[in-house]
Amino acid sequence: MGNSSKQIRELVDDARTFGDIAPVLPTGGFSLQPALSIANDTMTAFLMGSPDGEPFNWKFNRFLIPPFFINSWQQDYFIPGLVNLGWLEGCTAVYQNTTTFPKNIRQVEVRRDIQETSAQTGNLAKCQWMQVDTMMCGVWGQSQVISLTGLPNPGPGVTYINPLGLTTMPPNPITCIKDAFGNFWVVTTYGTCGLTNPFTTNQNPTFPTQQNPTIVATTVTDGSVVWTAINPKGQGIRINPQPAQTGPLWQILPVGQQRIPQFTALSQYLDPVPDDYYAYFKQGFFAQCYRRSPDPKVRARFAEELKVWFKSLDNAVKQGSREMDDWGFVPASNVMDTGWAFNPVNPALPYGPWAG
Repeated sequence: MGNSSKQIRELVDDARTFGDIAPVLPTGGFSLQPALSIANDTMTAFLMGSPDGEPFNWKFNRFLIPPFFINSWQQDYFIPGLVNLGWLEGCTAVYQNTTTFPKNIRQVEVRRDIQETSAQTGNLAKCQWMQVDTMMCGVWGQSQVISLTGLPNPGPGVTYINPLGLTTMPPNPITCIKDAFGNFWVVTTYGTCGLTNPFTTNQNPTFPTQQNPTIVATTVTDGSVVWTAINPKGQGIRINPQPAQTGPLWQILPVGQQRIPQFTALSQYLDPVPDDYYAYFKQGFFAQCYRRSPDPKVRARFAEELKVWFKSLDNAVKQGSREMDDWGFVPASNVMDTGWAFNPVNPALPYGPWAG
């Protein structure tokens, strides 16, 4: 079930009640263009951000990216089926193999670009999203010495140990590979690789796409290991710093904003925009209609209507940002104070008096 009960056809029918923009739209609202193009332009402007262009993390467009475990020395991770990520909104890491409860949860900072590194200490935890065909990956059967990543690769009799439930992260080979035909694969079932390369012929794999995210991905059995095909134009996650070979096992839980949908039929609903934001979206649709008018006098009104649309967008952002955020800088004492003369941290205040 989607967020919206409003169809694009309803927008068209409403806009046609305005005499000056009615000639822009098809009679009866059943022809595809230019109504679909106008709806797509409006959706792009609505989801990409405020009038000033910065992105706004709409709660209704948020989704949870499938979590994954860190792996020995590995920075780049393919995410099966991930094709609809527009940008990362936030990320946390859970200390998975601890026997202390509740488990430790740490914030992972989101960045636009993170470089490859061999450093394992001294850096704040960070992550970014990347397109799959630009990520570092291994090659089945290639020796560690000549490998580009310098990480151990899968190969004859090589074992992937399931880390879930262990108290220490196992020293597994890289989980993401590229075969000789340019196809990308990720381990989805742990086990022991077979004795021969399972990728000697082109598998012509299928995988989910943004246009059809329900396509079932091709799998290849390699001994008791199962590899799943990955869309080369899909998305994966790079983390920093580089994990150790063994040690604490962290599970990474990214949160993202979905890509902007593209409409192909007037019968489509305005998902992901919910009904209580319909009025703001509708104003943008009307403004875009003025821009398409063949009458120069009517088209000249676009600048005025665009200001109304910007005001509507601002109101939409305010509606989505009515609660106070859970972060910020709040002074704990008067700015003229000399500071603490003793260490205030104690068992009763393990995080200090400023934590409240």
